Amino acid sequence: MQKSTKFNIFLIPFLALSLTAFAACQPLTDGSSSGEALETPLVHNIDAYHRFDQSVISPVNNQIQQNTSGQLNRSIPNMNDSNISYCESVNGEVGKYNGIRDTKKYPLASVSKMFLTAWALDGLGPDYKFENLWYFKKVSDGVYDVYFKANYDPALNIEKMLYAMAVLRAQGVQKIRELAIDETTRVYLSVLNDPHVELGEVPVSMDQSVENLRIIFNSSNWSDQTETAKNNLREFAQQKGRLITVPDSFAVDQVVYTDSKKVIINNYTSVIKMKSSVLLKYLKDINVNSNNYMTDMLFKILGGQREFKKFQEQRLGLTSNDLEFYTGSGLPVISMGLRTDNLGSCISVLKTLKFIKILSQQLSFDMGHVLLTAGIDHGTYEPTIPMSLNHNMVLKTGRLYDLPALNVAGTTSLSN
Repeated sequence: MQKSTKFNIFLIPFLALSLTAFAACQPLTDGSSSGEALETPLVHNIDAYHRFDQSVISPVNNQIQQNTSGQLNRSIPNMNDSNISYCESVNGEVGKYNGIRDTKKYPLASVSKMFLTAWALDGLGPDYKFENLWYFKKVSDGVYDVYFKANYDPALNIEKMLYAMAVLRAQGVQKIRELAIDETTRVYLSVLNDPHVELGEVPVSMDQSVENLRIIFNSSNWSDQTETAKNNLREFAQQKGRLITVPDSFAVDQVVYTDSKKVIINNYTSVIKMKSSVLLKYLKDINVNSNNYMTDMLFKILGGQREFKKFQEQRLGLTSNDLEFYTGSGLPVISMGLRTDNLGSCISVLKTLKFIKILSQQLSFDMGHVLLTAGIDHGTYEPTIPMSLNHNMVLKTGRLYDLPALNVAGTTSLSN
């Protein structure tokens, strides 16, 4: 029986929900692998047609063939409710599009994370990894000075810091006299444990990063949360068949901020290079758990509003009539008491879903690698989704509690 890919989008005030579904969407592979105001993109492509790794960026035709007659091909539920916007397309084909109030813009809430996902995949590629660099030099027996350059890794959590301690200890580091960090190192230790947090500043400040490192690198401050992180690290090591021995104690005398331009690398005698998980895993966590901090930090790393506007126009083919985008997470911007939300039309979400689908085909990954798979992953989606769609749907959900908005966006495979 033939299958056809169908993109569905609903935009309804009172909730924010994005659905994406299609046949065999479960990930096929594991995908794992061994400052103030970030105005400069982490990756700046001199050649607009190549990614950071010099792979060619292929043209993407994400256009949806809307009906020239403007007439619906079939009856749509609640089609007479003026508060509801709906649009759908079968493979983007002529004569297989339906839409009601599909150009009206609504607050996107966490559906915004789907746009950020498209941007990150297109700009960095699914296999991009952040490189953490730990430079160190011996001061006396067991005592070292260390310089930590994180290269804007947005997920510097407790587990990652404990892993760094384990590696440093294996190199003979018993204690750190001075731990220096630069503007690329922003440490928010609860980044994965508290995904829905709404911080006033993203990324966290240098002062906060310094304080967080001072706390975690002194074992006298360790608590139940640290023990949980240790257990998580042990489980990870067992799954990967690796041995990671976290020290029972560790200490740092002082943590300081130093501008990277003033750091003399040659003063350090050794360096440890640690690669992060692939970008696919970051995006998966963002979309499954609706992680606000990581999304907004990635948004700034990639260049913020100015660079996203270029992506929106040049790659998605969307104007400000279709999409107004200010934050990667979908959290509002509050300035002088005025609130500004990301706004998008039904058709803008539809085109972005199709864009991600085409990227997945070009770059050999599944949409289930970056979005929640119903019935398998457990994240922030509504229990009212039909059980029949479990294992055959990937989705993204979100909610604006203080501003009525419900958005549902998706792609699914159905029998003709």
